[in-house]
Amino acid sequence: MKPLNFIRTLVLLSAFVLFYTACKKNTVKPAAATPAVSNETISSKLAVTLYKSVTGQYGGVDVTKGIKSPFNVKTTGNKKIFSTNPLCGFTIDTGYTYATYSGYPAPQNPFDTTYTGSVSMLFKYTCSNGYVDGYKVDDSVSYRVRDYATFNDFSAIGQHYTVRALDQTYKLVSMDGLLNSSVYNSGLFNESGTSLVASYSLAGLKVSFVSGTADITEGIATFHIVYYPPHSFVLPPIQPTIYDGSIQFLGNHKAKLTINPGHVFLVDLTTGVVTPV
Repeated sequence: MKPLNFIRTLVLLSAFVLFYTACKKNTVKPAAATPAVSNETISSKLAVTLYKSVTGQYGGVDVTKGIKSPFNVKTTGNKKIFSTNPLCGFTIDTGYTYATYSGYPAPQNPFDTTYTGSVSMLFKYTCSNGYVDGYKVDDSVSYRVRDYATFNDFSAIGQHYTVRALDQTYKLVSMDGLLNSSVYNSGLFNESGTSLVASYSLAGLKVSFVSGTADITEGIATFHIVYYPPHSFVLPPIQPTIYDGSIQFLGNHKAKLTINPGHVFLVDLTTGVVTPV
């Protein structure tokens, strides 16, 4: 298993705008009534977003890149080259910001779509008996896309968890901790928008990437969601819909998602297809 590639965790452009096709103009129309979102739709978003978040598809750390150190305690005759692994306790604490526009590198004009991002990362290797066996991560990634007076979209993800190797191949790991994400989509011209803020608590997740594709085989993630469906900014304020529940991971890229007080769905984590249970 290759060591964790730190640089790859900082790539921003691929997928930070959660639940939203990048640069697509918002076409939400103001309406007197706010349409309700189905439990099936929100279940698909919640389960797939969590899966993509822990596998680096929205930026941040990608658990599938492994944790095995490139260094080992080696000896030449009776002489030790390293008495301890140099990565034990090794910490990266860094951050940067990013900005560009659709017409780059030509001079910017008011009609360009602008892209701005920010990354903050605190990453630390953990060890047992002198060997790297996991890491702790605290990182955050935010991204904004704005198109003149048409739309203004913002998304962010935060990862705060611990990963541990469960076997000597480093292809089966555990995950415990917290993950949060938020997305805000607004249409500036028609004064409308939507938003979703999600927090997940990860307990006893087991992730296998023996096949090369991450499969969460066990564990529970509880969630708390605050969702504002598409609505007009010029109408009286609307109340958000609150969702609480849990995601039980079953393996084979499947999960059973329960929205309290008892709406249960089977979700395919790779396709987003939802089946009521």
